[in-house]
Amino acid sequence: MMMMDVQELLPSTGATDAAAAYHILAGSFRSLSLALLAFSPATKSLSHVKTIPAFGPHQYLALNAGKDVVYTTSWATPRILSSWALERNNGSGVEDVKHMNTVQITATSSYINIPPPYNFVYSAGGPTGEVHTLASDGSFGEKVQEFLFVPADELEKADKSRVALRYGSHGIEFSSTGYAFIPVLGPSTIEMYRRDTTTGRLDHIFSSPSPRGPASHDGPRHVKVHPNGKILYCVTEHTNYLDTYEISDGSLQHISSHSLLPPHLTTNTASSNHTGSSDDDPHLVSDFRGGTLMLTPSSSAYPAPIALFTTTRGATPAQKGWLSVFRLDREGRVISIPPSPPQDQTPLHDTTEDLVAPRLQTPTSSGKANALDVRSKGNDNPGFWILLTDDDRAADEVGAVRVLEWDGWGADSDDAGLRVVAEWPEGFKGQGEGEGSEEEGLVEKEKELGFTGASHAIWLD
Repeated sequence: MMMMDVQELLPSTGATDAAAAYHILAGSFRSLSLALLAFSPATKSLSHVKTIPAFGPHQYLALNAGKDVVYTTSWATPRILSSWALERNNGSGVEDVKHMNTVQITATSSYINIPPPYNFVYSAGGPTGEVHTLASDGSFGEKVQEFLFVPADELEKADKSRVALRYGSHGIEFSSTGYAFIPVLGPSTIEMYRRDTTTGRLDHIFSSPSPRGPASHDGPRHVKVHPNGKILYCVTEHTNYLDTYEISDGSLQHISSHSLLPPHLTTNTASSNHTGSSDDDPHLVSDFRGGTLMLTPSSSAYPAPIALFTTTRGATPAQKGWLSVFRLDREGRVISIPPSPPQDQTPLHDTTEDLVAPRLQTPTSSGKANALDVRSKGNDNPGFWILLTDDDRAADEVGAVRVLEWDGWGADSDDAGLRVVAEWPEGFKGQGEGEGSEEEGLVEKEKELGFTGASHAIWLD
């Protein structure tokens, strides 16, 4: 594995779809490095550009608005966040990624966000969250706030490792109306804050409980906010729901809930491999674990999001994960597919509605991954390219990073026309016929790449 000395890094105190390639940066739960990849829309192929020596494992990556700096979380010790400069070829495609700086934080983080006006960077994970200024070059500046999800007098003894991400804070998102939202798995709440764009500070104003009550052990994991600032979406890890909320003045009001799983699967039946009560471990409540969510980005064809993608992961390699696509109306509410009659755009309020979303079963359980990133095909093309990561051991050989294609609504199929068009790595076949030749070849390939599996991957162009 490639790595850097983390301690030495701490401070002493848009192309078109005809483009040659779109570049991708991927992290891994099991490698210390980052992987720079290139996707060709013309040939629908995914290739490895280079491996970036780093100090992961990296759970999450975030790109700034200028698309010239990437920020990463890490499971390293000491606990850190890092910034990376993207070096582009004549201002276009990314040809290299260079480390800028690293800052130490109190607890392992699982999420980073840089909201407008892009002068502060926010992170959250486990018992804490932090706010840093941004230096003029886009690297991390000084810490201006630390906010807590445990009582202040318990912070010293609180678990600050990646284990705390299973029950502490897990993400942070912002609305265009000045609010911040942080899902917290353990108490099954979404914490709401008011943001001061001048100082960067967050002030807590509201705690939204699960719509199914604290006994549900829902475990809200990730949230997204519609660009209009009026609707919030939340994926629950333990019970596999998409919950939607109306953002009102200083509070959240639940609108609807929808299963992340197809009708023939249930979210509350554990297999023989998962005996135990949710009081002991909420992860035992289901054979599936809700993953993440992503809105379709704005394009000339569709200025407002037309869909919300969600994922859920298999709890073990025996269960494959699922990708779902929820249709949205112009205001951001979930609507039926297809609307019937066509003019009927009535938002859904049925918490048992399972036929709202087309589904695509993923090739593996996806391990701890099944993370998403979505980009428009560009110009007036109504389609989208979707990144999907895979941490299952089976993906070490084929498909740690996948590119999916979606043409938008109108496809007459159960999966709405979703399809995998490229995978990396593409697979390895042993050169010899002897036993173990394929496995040995895979080990050699991993050593050559310096990268195994994938946690999160993002579009850079």
